[in-house]
Amino acid sequence: MMKNKNKITQVFTGFAAAVLLLGVSILLSGCLATDFPKITSSADTSEISRNAVQNTISVTGDGSIKVLPDEGFIDIAVAIEKQTTQEAVDENSKISLKVTQAIETTGAENLKIQTTSYDLSPMYDYSQENKPPKIYAYRATTVIEARTTDLKKIGEIIAKSTEAGASSISSIGFDLTKETKSLSKNSALAEATKDAQGKAKAIADSMGLTIDKVLYISEGSTAFQGPIMASAETKMAADQQVAAPVIFPQEMEVTSTVNIVYYFSKQ
Repeated sequence: MMKNKNKITQVFTGFAAAVLLLGVSILLSGCLATDFPKITSSADTSEISRNAVQNTISVTGDGSIKVLPDEGFIDIAVAIEKQTTQEAVDENSKISLKVTQAIETTGAENLKIQTTSYDLSPMYDYSQENKPPKIYAYRATTVIEARTTDLKKIGEIIAKSTEAGASSISSIGFDLTKETKSLSKNSALAEATKDAQGKAKAIADSMGLTIDKVLYISEGSTAFQGPIMASAETKMAADQQVAAPVIFPQEMEVTSTVNIVYYFSKQ
């Protein structure tokens, strides 16, 4: 009985081994029957890359447009000198408030008013020789910036501020709003693309080649001209009212570049 059991075990083991070998054979035969992909050597790859580079034209296009500023800003200074710091601060605050209220009465569109700087400094007398300088007063200075897209109101803002007690108009400038910058950038990029196309065609024609298609395009840089600063003179009339100056903004330049690589073939 024990011998029969050993025989059955041996038969089963042999059968299992045969099935396993058969499966491996089928698997290997299937793999061997399948066509292996062609292996490209490093030499072949470099040759393909070299041909791709040799069959391209790389150009840089430049584009620029002129656009009128659509935002203006005025820096208005209020400077007060008093014997004490408290007097200087109080008087400066009072006049600064009057200036701010006067600007608001102009009704300028998209008007933004903010204080850009404030300074409180002692004033020294250096006239006495061989003696240390003495403080004779304190100066409080506030600079208020008024920014608006209503460029026709620039002159009126200056006049109203001066009438309200502003000490000086420290600067006047013009700039582009965010929306205008975006639109002008797109226009400049379009001009740069046209320039690149013209350059590529000129190169291809001169060498008897034909431009087939674009390999890739990359955006270069875009530069916006900084704020244009202007100067204005206010005139005092007989009734002590300030005549609003007329200020015309100048055009601003926006430039962009693009890099384009074209495929070419021989004619």
